[in-house]
Amino acid sequence: MRSKGDPMHRVSWRAFRRTTTRSLQLPALIVLLTTSVFGQSTQTVDVPAPVGGVDVPAWTRTVLPNGLVVILMRQDENPLVHARLTLRVGSSSDPKGKEGLASLTAELLTAGTAKRSAEQIATDTDFVGGQLSATSDAETTTVTSQFLSRDTARQFDLLSDVVLRPAFAAAEVDRVRQQRLGEIAALPENSGRYADIQYESVLMAGTPYAHPSVGLKSSVSTITRDDVVAFHTAAYVPNNGVLAIVGAFDPAAMMKVAESSFGAWAKRAVTPPATCAPGRIAGRRVVVVDYPNLNQAQVRIGDIGIARNDPDYAAIQVANAVLSFGFSSRLTEEIRVNRSLTYRIASRFSAGVNPGTFAITTFTKNSTTREIIDATLAEVKKFRDGPLTDAEVDRAKNIILARLTQQLETPSGLAGMLTQIEIFGLPKDYVETLGPSIRGITPASLQPIVRKNFPLDDIVIVVFTTASETKTQLEGLAPIEVRKAE
Repeated sequence: MRSKGDPMHRVSWRAFRRTTTRSLQLPALIVLLTTSVFGQSTQTVDVPAPVGGVDVPAWTRTVLPNGLVVILMRQDENPLVHARLTLRVGSSSDPKGKEGLASLTAELLTAGTAKRSAEQIATDTDFVGGQLSATSDAETTTVTSQFLSRDTARQFDLLSDVVLRPAFAAAEVDRVRQQRLGEIAALPENSGRYADIQYESVLMAGTPYAHPSVGLKSSVSTITRDDVVAFHTAAYVPNNGVLAIVGAFDPAAMMKVAESSFGAWAKRAVTPPATCAPGRIAGRRVVVVDYPNLNQAQVRIGDIGIARNDPDYAAIQVANAVLSFGFSSRLTEEIRVNRSLTYRIASRFSAGVNPGTFAITTFTKNSTTREIIDATLAEVKKFRDGPLTDAEVDRAKNIILARLTQQLETPSGLAGMLTQIEIFGLPKDYVETLGPSIRGITPASLQPIVRKNFPLDDIVIVVFTTASETKTQLEGLAPIEVRKAE
């Protein structure tokens, strides 16, 4: 049995949940050391658990000779292991004219390998009660596997097989491509998702982030098996990836599994992810996306936001909770409860390696489109002008801390947090300092952050609606551009 002084000692997450709002103190010490793996130099960062406060499992960061970063965290609460391989490649890396290629490639990983069919992959996963999935977003592709610790060898053989040796059978490429084209054609019928896509395309115009991850009809229809194979060869390289493993395992034994599974993966030169700083909106702009026979208007309001490594990220999340989290938040109380203009209104920041977007999202009857926009902007003005109250800021801090606690209770949540630290270049003591920094936020410290990051005068307003029923209402807000939904 390990003693509490052992840096890999067992942690009670039930105790963590009970005490999070009082004390969120995480790993305190980072030690650099060098070990030898297969006779080659490998850099490891060891992060022991602290003495006192609320402990979380220690974790290590190791760089294999091929450049793959391997992060291990032992967490013995349940006999589970969560493995998450994340590559710095997503739809922002799609070649011009092949938008949707990164997402399509990710989906095809589990559609068969050189030695397993898609059916066998599913059968092998189900046989052990495991989970296996591959997804791609704007900046990353992630392959995850969760399983009982006793099935580690079997599942890592499967995980490495789908990542390193996908077959990309022509029939499967054709099948997935046709599915994507059907999904793209149906997008306007999902009004909320389609409004989000149109909003992003307006704000991100001229950048690699302007198109949706799923791609465009004109581009997806041209994607071939050769395109998929070439993209996989160029982008799926170990020195472009992070493998985070959290769960019930012996770290030394798990490192050997990771090395045997991915150590022979050949290192190659890789094109760095796109770096761009989309320009912020100057003044107000209204874009109406016209689609026939809509009874409701989807409304998006905002501007370019922040990158994930913004030093004010945690404070901005607290401010956002004040604005729109829960029935007592400012937007929900005024727009939904008091005015009954919608069933839902929310605000969010999508933050990545590059600045993402800030958006207030809602919907309403076509006849009340202008009313909901005016009322929302009035609430944003009050929010910016202040003052914030102690009660609403304390409530928001508790919400953020509670969500953090929930994330840190599971192997998948822990793996996600460790991956964020690596992918977004966050400080190694990020989690350690996060709780104290949130608890230290006050209305006075938050108000200037609100004024800086929650825009009012420099915004774009995107409305997905039937233009003939709403355009007249919007006159006087700002210059109006009408686009046809594609």
